[in-house]
This record gives sequence, structure tokens and C-alpha cells, in this order.
Amino acid sequence: MTYTSRILAHSKSASAAILAAATLGACGGGDGEQSAPPTTVAAPAPAPAPAPAPAPETSPPAPLPDPPSTVSPACSDCGAVTANTYAGNGVGVWQAINASATTARIPVRIDGLSGQDVTLVFTNQTALPKVMPTISLTTSQASPVAANALRWKEDGEPAVRQRIADFNREGWVALAGKRGNIPGFSARQNQGATALNTTRSWYHVDNIARSATLVLQRAASDGTMVNFWVEESENTEDRVSPEIVALLADSFTPAGGLYDTLTSIGGPLWGPHDYSELIPATGQPIDIVILNFDNDGRPTGLLGYFFARNALKRHPVTNPYSNESVSLYMDAEALYLGGAEALTEMVSTMIHEAMHLQSFYRRGVAKGPSYIFERWLEEASAMMLEDLVSHSVSPDYNTIRDMRFPDYVGFPAGSYNCSLIDFRPASVSCNSYAVSGSLGGFLTRHLGLDFYKNLLTDFSSTNSVQVLDSAIRSVKDTSGFGEQLRAFAATAGALMKMPSPAGFGFPERVDGGFTLPPINPQDFLPIRTLTQSVPLLLQPYGSLPIVRSAVTGTYSETVEVPPGTSLSVVVQ
Repeated sequence: MTYTSRILAHSKSASAAILAAATLGACGGGDGEQSAPPTTVAAPAPAPAPAPAPAPETSPPAPLPDPPSTVSPACSDCGAVTANTYAGNGVGVWQAINASATTARIPVRIDGLSGQDVTLVFTNQTALPKVMPTISLTTSQASPVAANALRWKEDGEPAVRQRIADFNREGWVALAGKRGNIPGFSARQNQGATALNTTRSWYHVDNIARSATLVLQRAASDGTMVNFWVEESENTEDRVSPEIVALLADSFTPAGGLYDTLTSIGGPLWGPHDYSELIPATGQPIDIVILNFDNDGRPTGLLGYFFARNALKRHPVTNPYSNESVSLYMDAEALYLGGAEALTEMVSTMIHEAMHLQSFYRRGVAKGPSYIFERWLEEASAMMLEDLVSHSVSPDYNTIRDMRFPDYVGFPAGSYNCSLIDFRPASVSCNSYAVSGSLGGFLTRHLGLDFYKNLLTDFSSTNSVQVLDSAIRSVKDTSGFGEQLRAFAATAGALMKMPSPAGFGFPERVDGGFTLPPINPQDFLPIRTLTQSVPLLLQPYGSLPIVRSAVTGTYSETVEVPPGTSLSVVVQ
């Protein structure tokens, strides 16, 4: 069976525009210093000019490789026998990487098929969008059940989420004071333990003060006090009951619980620093504050948050709404309106937000603001921790398997062609939580706990893509971000069957006391949403799967692959 593809009429002009923009952005554009006006002075007789020094030898930049001419097997002991032969069973993966500066026309010919599906997966391996050629879409791409199958966990308050994320990454710096300029006395420096049943006001993210009562105190194994506060209007048996609070505490504070897991993997949540306007380094409990965020009668939307402004001292002008606390905030209605499943998810949310708190301290406060992850990797790192602890929270629930990956492959507009680095929580076109979470779940299953620990403490760069690449190479020096991204895109794009070839799929992993359950991508075939038209642009680090169904005999097609893009061909 032979397919043809053609280049869009606009592709050359669009490519030229992108190239021109990149070229202009990389050069000075003539905006250097202006020369001074000439002046006339009497000049002495010229001395003999010295012989010019030899110019230093410089190596020319390495030339880009030529465009690839064919695909090659990308797996071993699998269905890909040669560049042109399928074994007749199992999963076969072939790849071609176009690292050149021009579009590659790659003839693909694979023999030995007997009704298998062939999935072409284009993966942008760069931080710039790439113009996509048109290519025929020969199968029905829409799933009638996809939209109904999704659970909208991140549908609430996108502007609030963005404001918190922006402040946690950059906004706090201007308010934190000069490093190394700490006064001898700081407010609340020697505070004692707060008495149980104390009531105090807590500012929510909406800047409205809520009165909440300290209903439970537990000491973690390192002696850190963990306080659980409940908004007074929610502190009843039929709302946030003592049993619900005890469930949260029992998962977080005991020896070997979530707090110990968090600190053993990534270090302390708060500690020494040299910023004059941050709250003191010592004597700080962890406050978990349960408020009714919006009184909307739903257990969904914004479930929890860490807001760095609360780690800053209160100032009547610049920071009047700080709670001056190392604190996490959780939505009350999500705890009692969603049943057992919602409670499990809220425990997972608690550890997710605690990772944001820890990351803020470890990377931003202790190391320096420029080392804070970009949002896509910040969220990925928190979801990786959720994934690691899911089995201990509930053997029946895994955040990647049961929420992130289904949302990734089934998002109504399709999350495949979403920019990894442009984080958009449940926008019309993308669900970035699903994108970052699914990639994170793939990486932890293949690279393990050491990779994750190294990622959290990797300060080799302030560029998050480079940090992730460094962490990958720390445990697999022959690999890197590019290879892992291709393998993930091929796995997710083809909904690769189990058992998958080594390096692909979502295999089970037991590592350091953590159990990551396997994920069978084929389980989500009924809800997958594929493109109904070829997009103009392949987004940065995004992918685009296109399926040829039930091919018999020989699959043959010449495929246009943009520069900086890889093509994976999956037969199964």
C-alpha cells in the first residue's frame, strides 16, 4: 500500500519567515555604539607600522549533517528486523532524525505486514515551531467518547494558577531583600509552638482573610511540627471532619510517611537562607491550611497550592497579605464532596504542593532565583513525585495512569502537538499538566529514582531543558533528552502495545521502595483524539501521530520531515 504526501504551498514562505526571525534575533542588527564626530589635530610623523600579529586560528562551525535518506530500526529484539522488514509480529520501531537545516524527503518501505497498524510520529526536537508538510489522513481521527471520558481536574482558576506560578518563579525576588543583609532581629524568630484550638486569620490567594482553627498537630520524625488548620465554617462533622484531617495527617507525618519521603529525596522544606525579608530560617512549623476556596459546591477546580508570598515577611505596602508561614493550602470542598477517590487525590495534591514548597526553597532560596525550574519542569517534577508515592497512597490509584496519560491522549483538541515548554493548564488547545505529567511518568519508569533525585539537585544550568538532559545523562550517559523525547512520543503516539521494546512503553518499575505500576497505552485507544487536519506548525518538543490502519503486504510512503524533527514509524 502506497501513500503520498505533499508540501503546503505556504510552507516555503513560512519557513523563510521563521528562519528570518531566528536570524534577526541572533544578530546585532546594527544597533551598536555610535562613533564620535571627527576632530582635527596635528599629527606627529608616523612611525613604521609593526608587523601585524598573526590572526588566531579558529575552527569553523561543524557543518550540519545531511538530511536522512531512510529510516533505521530503533529497537532491538523487536519487530523491526531491517530498515525494510517487519518480523510479522510484535512491535517494530524505526526512526529517522532530520538534524539538517532543510526538509527531508524520506522514502519508507516496510515489508511483511499482515493487517498491522502503521503509526507515523513526527517529533519536534527543538525549542522553535516547525512548519508541517501536509500529509494524507486516511483514517477516522475523531473519537466520539473522548470528550466525555475526560475528568477536568485542572479546569478551575487558570489565571490564579498563573499568578501563583509567576510569583513563585520570579515575583518574590524583588520583595526578598538583599542577600547577606539580615538584621539581628526578625519577627517571629523565637516563636513557641502554637496551642491546639488556636484561631487565627489566613489570607487566601484572593486576599480575603479567613478565620481558621488549629485542629491537629503532629510532629514529623525530624521534629518538625505539622499543623492542620480548618476554616471555621468548614470545621464540622459533615464537612471537614476530624476523620478527614486525621487521614491527611496519617499519610503525611508518621515515620516513613510522605514527609519523610519528601525530605529523603529532596532535602528540607525550609532552612538556612540569607534573604533579609524572608521569614526566619528556624522555628518554622509546616502549616497545612484547609479553606473553602470558592464555595462553588464542586470537588474540582483548584485543589491546592503553595504561594511563596507567604514565606515573605508582611509589609503594609509591598506584601500586605502574607501569612508569614511555611504553608500549603487545600480546598475544603474537594475533601468532602468527592468521596473516597477525591480524598486519595487530595493526599496526592498535598505531596504535589509540598514538592513545590521544597523546590522553591532548594532551587530558589538556597541556590538562587535563576535556578528555579521553568514551569513545565516544575510541574513535571511535582507530578513525578506523585507518581512515585501513588502506590503507597493507594494501590488502586496512580496519577499518571489514571489521570495524566488519559488526559494527554484524549484531550478534545489533542495534547500531542502541544509545546512542552509553553505551559498552558487546560486551555482550549492544550492540557500542559497532562503533557508534563505523562513525559515525567515515562522518564521515571525508564530512568528510576536516582535520575529523579539528580534532577531535583542538578544545578548545571539555568535552562530547564539542559538540566533535564543532564539528569538523564547522569544515569544513562549514552542517552539524553532528545532520545527520551522520541521514545516517549513514539510510545504515546502509537499507543504502543505491551510488551514494548526496551526503551519504549510504560513498564513497571520497583526502585528504592517505590512501585511504579505499568501503564498499557492500548487501554486508552477508545478515548484517543487524533488530529482531523494537519497543523501549520509542529510545536516545540511536540509530536504528531498519524495512523495507517490495517496495512497488508508492503507499507510504502515518502514522508516529508521538517528540519530539527524526527520521524518514528511504529508497526504493531
